[in-house]
Amino acid sequence: MSISRSGGWPIGKLGNIVSYMLRGQLVHRTIGKQGKPSLRQKANHQSMAITTHFLGHFKDYLNNGFELEARGTIRNQHNLAVSFNKKNALQGVFPNISIDYAKIQLSKGTLNIPDQLRMEKVSGGLQISWDPSYLSGSGSQYDDCLQLAVYFPKSRTRKVELNFSKREMGTAFLPLAAEELERSMEVYLFLSAANHDSVSDTVYLGNLNGAWENPEITAQRERKEKNEQGGGLRAKLRYEQIKEQYKVQMKLKPNDRISEKAFRNLEKEYLVLMNRYESTSRSRQSKAG
Repeated sequence: MSISRSGGWPIGKLGNIVSYMLRGQLVHRTIGKQGKPSLRQKANHQSMAITTHFLGHFKDYLNNGFELEARGTIRNQHNLAVSFNKKNALQGVFPNISIDYAKIQLSKGTLNIPDQLRMEKVSGGLQISWDPSYLSGSGSQYDDCLQLAVYFPKSRTRKVELNFSKREMGTAFLPLAAEELERSMEVYLFLSAANHDSVSDTVYLGNLNGAWENPEITAQRERKEKNEQGGGLRAKLRYEQIKEQYKVQMKLKPNDRISEKAFRNLEKEYLVLMNRYESTSRSRQSKAG
């Protein structure tokens, strides 16, 4: 049931449309039973699931990083972060879609990023340094706050340090346990003004200890490659079999061959396979020469 207030658009369910107020704006969405998803829909579902799961680790971080972008819109910080990263920070094709860590953005803004950003693994943790200089009135201040995030892909855990250091300090140290220091990690930071009126884009400081790949994706890729190789081998064996059958028939007089229809089918399959494998062989020989 829907209710019309002051003669305006009804609020509630009307047919397959649901209307409601969101942040002072009227929003409509359709509902109904969905059919069997297409490959494109499956890819979209996987992309959304992977993006939301990853960003779910950084709720407080996103609240700071996308707060200004969300102001005055019907979208919240998480919505904006999901929209941007789903579009720009994924790699691979369904069903092997994964995060491209180098393209992740956990903040959006115009605040100046410091020069000479460096990250070093040292005894007891991570040492991060940068050029502490700034120019008032040019998009940077001495008390701009450093926001740090470290993600450990294998364990799917993270460390977030809000207001970790200030621009004027030029350095920050993140203590890590010896075990954590040896894990694969992806490191990000952004800066926000002390009065919260501006933030910078996210800086990807990089990966430490080598990129980690989900073993499920690795196994799926290996199975796919194995199936493709097996399929190619079976097709090649089929060609050799058909070729021998065709040669035997061609040595016979027409009246002694198999039925005309069966021979036409055999000849057609032979010519198709011959064109595929013989042309491939000639192409390889040409490149080798």
